[in-house]
Amino acid sequence: MESTRITCPQAAATVILLGVAVFGTCPATLEAQNPPPIRIGMTSAFFVDQTQGVVKIATNDFKEVLKQTTGLRGELTSKDDVFAVVQKLQNKALDFGIVHAHEFAWVRKKHPDLHPLLIAANKRHEERVYLIVRKSLGAKSIDDLRGKKLDVPRGANEPCRVFLTKICAAAAQKPPVGFFGSIVKSESLIDGLDQTARGKTDATVVDTATLEFYKEVKSAVFAKNLVVLRESEVFPPAVILYRAGGVDSKILARFRNGLLKAHETEMGRDMMKEWNIDAFAPIPKDFDDRLTAILKAYPSPKN
Repeated sequence: MESTRITCPQAAATVILLGVAVFGTCPATLEAQNPPPIRIGMTSAFFVDQTQGVVKIATNDFKEVLKQTTGLRGELTSKDDVFAVVQKLQNKALDFGIVHAHEFAWVRKKHPDLHPLLIAANKRHEERVYLIVRKSLGAKSIDDLRGKKLDVPRGANEPCRVFLTKICAAAAQKPPVGFFGSIVKSESLIDGLDQTARGKTDATVVDTATLEFYKEVKSAVFAKNLVVLRESEVFPPAVILYRAGGVDSKILARFRNGLLKAHETEMGRDMMKEWNIDAFAPIPKDFDDRLTAILKAYPSPKN
């Protein structure tokens, strides 16, 4: 009977071959299969007045959705303003940035190698900011709110703040804190509307989604007690950026294609509901024109 035992020379050869296979090719193979975490910077403007608990939940949710839809691990930070995020993209300390559209408009001329990859789309409505006042106040213009009590609730987005800054500067060359008599913070946007309706405050600011929801569930309260004094220009949706040449093309495609399908997963839909978006979507054809318009309305604070 022919023996099938492996002799010492055969064993040695086998070990050598295995060693070449394991130690010579595995690191590259493993890196291709399990690349290092994607480094993403989300501007701090998304989380103004939010607790660390809320920030942690939001960032963890995004990382889980990223892993589920792309297979990529991610590290998401949210401590920097748009100018610091852009600098980190340029220094290769970040792979992607998530910024408001008006923030991108501020920096894109100086950094033409930054490109939009996806938008955070809300297909149900255009995003505006509304300055809501107590109807009995009889205010006809922003000038009538000088010295009055304003509510800027927790959850008010960055467009709310830049809009207030703009209209107060136009009316009195002052920031909101110098224009209004006092500024308070309700716990939510709905609470802010309720407080103004009850006469506890004179005015508040809300986004489109909140205003539409409030009019739907409390239409009588709104009609009796509240009125829109001013509304903003349309704000384009937030955008995911990358630097040309900064991300491997295969990783870039994997990241993009996965997030485009995020709304098809239960986890993705839950996250998007909290973020008040419907889906990550391709860059619209008119996005460049919209960025130009929003920059004209809200110039960079560093100009």
